Order: sequence, then structure tokens, then C-alpha cells
Amino acid sequence: MVAGFLFTIPLWLNSNTEDRQHLAQSTTKQLVEKNIGLLDIKPEEKEELRKMLKPVDEGRKMDFEQVVWTKDIVQTIRPWVPDETEAEAIARWVYVYGKRFNLSPELILGVIAVESRFDHFAVSNVGAIGLMQVMPFWKDELGSPNDNLLQIKTNVRYGCAVLRHYLDRYKTLNRALGAYNGSLGQNKYPNKVFTKMKQFKATDAGITN
Repeated sequence: MVAGFLFTIPLWLNSNTEDRQHLAQSTTKQLVEKNIGLLDIKPEEKEELRKMLKPVDEGRKMDFEQVVWTKDIVQTIRPWVPDETEAEAIARWVYVYGKRFNLSPELILGVIAVESRFDHFAVSNVGAIGLMQVMPFWKDELGSPNDNLLQIKTNVRYGCAVLRHYLDRYKTLNRALGAYNGSLGQNKYPNKVFTKMKQFKATDAGITN
């Protein structure tokens, strides 16, 4: 989610892996704040995001539209996710949190494809975690320090909240995606996501800025 800053992280320091990762995360957060102010969230915005971040009821039954959509997407992402149970979990939570945060499912899937290639155990060298490569500092900003970003449902929930925040702030998808990646104003990352989005079928929920 902050690939644009990777080259600036001083990983040459003589320290252990945990220390380097903590330093990388801290440095990345400082760069984000300094360069584009992405963490400057108004109190009312943060409160709204916190409300939206509350987990949904896992026991809720899927409606017909969700059942059909999930079945279709599971087959579409199987080249990346051979395990059907895992593919179903990804499809389910993309649909659920796409609805909650008013994001189109193909957008979420496009971000996942670019960020992690659907590997929910992915961890970058600056500590971005999971399917949507969420930085751990977002747990302190919006959620709970105990949230597990390696969990599919939790990672998608956070990733969607962060992306929704950027869409509300920057008004255009191109700029929101640039902000999500830490490369605001550049087109390389948004274009990658747009290319991946074309591979996925989804509902016409659309995106409301």
C-alpha cells in the first residue's frame, strides 16, 4: 500500500529483522504524513470510519444476488486461489464489505490482485499485511490493536475502509488509488488496478464519491 516509498527505507542498518520492520513501518508512516498528509483524518471522519469498521454478523445468510456473485467470483479467482474454501471466503468478504463501504467488488478485487496476488499471508518488507497490504498503524488509527490483518475478513474490512476514506477525500478513483499506494498524483499504480479490474465480473454497484 506504500510501494512508492519502499526505496527510501534504510534497511541497511545493523539490526535484527523485527527492529528493521518496526523502523520501516515508522519511517513509512512519517513519509506518508509528511508528503501527502494521508493520516490527517478529521475526528468526525475517524468516528464514521470506526463505526463502519465494526465487523458484520458472520451468521447472516447470503441473499440470492450474493450467492450467484460469490459462485462466479470463486471460479474467476481460482487461478490465484486453488483452495475453494479460501476463494469462497475472499469472495464473501469482498462482497460484504464492498456493499458496506460502497465500493465496487471489481475495484476491491483489482486492488487485491495488484497488492498481494490473492496471498492473504503476504507481508511486505515495510510490514504491509495481507490481501490488501494494510499497514498495521491503521489498527491504531481506526480499529483495535488486537485485530489480525492476516485474517481475510479483517484485512478486507480495513482495506475497504482506507480506500473509502481516500475516495471521500480525493474525489476521484485515480487519486484515491494513488493515495492508497503512497504514490498520489502518479498513474502507474491506478493503471495497474484498472487493468486487473477488467478481469473480474461483478455487480454494477459502482462507486459513489
